[in-house]
Amino acid sequence: LVPTGTPPAARTGHCAGYDSARDRIVVFGGNTGGLLRDVWVLTLTGTPAWTQLSPAGTLPAGRQNASAIYDPVGDRMLVFGGNTGSYLNDVWSLGFSGTPTWTHLAPGGTAPAGRALHTAVYDPVRQRMVVFAGWNGTTYYNDAWELTLGATPAWNALAPTGTPPLARSGHVAVYDAGHDRMVIHGG
Repeated sequence: LVPTGTPPAARTGHCAGYDSARDRIVVFGGNTGGLLRDVWVLTLTGTPAWTQLSPAGTLPAGRQNASAIYDPVGDRMLVFGGNTGSYLNDVWSLGFSGTPTWTHLAPGGTAPAGRALHTAVYDPVRQRMVVFAGWNGTTYYNDAWELTLGATPAWNALAPTGTPPLARSGHVAVYDAGHDRMVIHGG
């Protein structure tokens, strides 16, 4: 795969979501010797091409090691947490309908502790983002949280049954639709 266009600067700690409505990957933030808050799109239809988005609205702070999911019902990418030198627990929405626009969300409920190097998946059955584990600079987590994505987003701590995985960060996760579950690996 050799995309056309000017690619984003090399970076680490960025996050990305797959915009299934437009068959493209949307990349946000990261670190390239300084924290970034730019948005890049890699189209996958036809000849793959890189372009930079310039969303309207207030931009989130530059950050690294956040998570991102695509919410197809809301036609938006949600970015949670990350590290700016402080460990964040904020939620940002990048809406794609019309002019791409950033919006800071203020969900109800009690938010999880600020963290980086966690994972998040989109659960289409319950229309929610599920967040697992991460690190806050001193503590590794093995907790699970949901952010409901209806008209009034809200945080809720989850209490899965069974033996929980060890606390961790830097792992990967996917949503397994066939078995309605989040599967994690490594960390």
